[in-house]
Amino acid sequence: MRVLGVETATPLASCALVDGSGVLAETVLRGTMRHLEWLAPAVDEMLRGLGLGPGDVEGIAVSVGPGGFTGLRIGIATAAAWARARRAPLVGVGTLEALALGAGPHDAVLAALDAHRGEVAAGLYRIPGTGEPEPLVPPTVAPPAVVTAEVVAVVRRLTRGTEPGGGRVLVVGDALSRYEQVLLGGLQGWGTAGPHVHPRATVVASLGRLRLIGGARDDPAVLLPIYGRRPALREWQETPAEPGNG
Repeated sequence: MRVLGVETATPLASCALVDGSGVLAETVLRGTMRHLEWLAPAVDEMLRGLGLGPGDVEGIAVSVGPGGFTGLRIGIATAAAWARARRAPLVGVGTLEALALGAGPHDAVLAALDAHRGEVAAGLYRIPGTGEPEPLVPPTVAPPAVVTAEVVAVVRRLTRGTEPGGGRVLVVGDALSRYEQVLLGGLQGWGTAGPHVHPRATVVASLGRLRLIGGARDDPAVLLPIYGRRPALREWQETPAEPGNG
């Protein structure tokens, strides 16, 4: 099954095509606020470079967040429109899952994205040699100290009583650039900063392909982004004015 992957949740956007043999091609955009003008032409050029056309795409996988508002909307809208126009199956892939899976096989990977406003979106996963990421602690959005007691307890269990310092938790994602000390400090000696890993369309496409082959499908009309931010709530303020325009 030949699957198109779309990843626009972060400023490092990408699109990729994979099949049973592996990755056929990937195109990466390093920049912000250019997803809309870049994505559709990039997919078209990538396919033409392979000697393929839109009809050769048999499925679409798209990153659904958490991530940036505009990027996610553009990626999901593009993937959904493609799926409807070509009657191709569509599946959404969690951005944190793709980020963790991109780090490679590991007992525990803490995928952490900067959600801005002093918050981090993170999830703890086990990454097997093959197959899907296994969530060890459900994804959450919280202030930078997202390394909860539950995470530490899972890590201790995985290490089977060995001493801290073994680096059994690999922390990846752009939250490291701002919150590395907080994240690693919260792991109490059980964690290490991983390589500079970003969510990539190759991983989104590969994981999406696995799910599409297994029968997973999302309705293009109702697939929604997971923004990964808590709402900014303001206290209601009463005013003496009557409602209306008068």
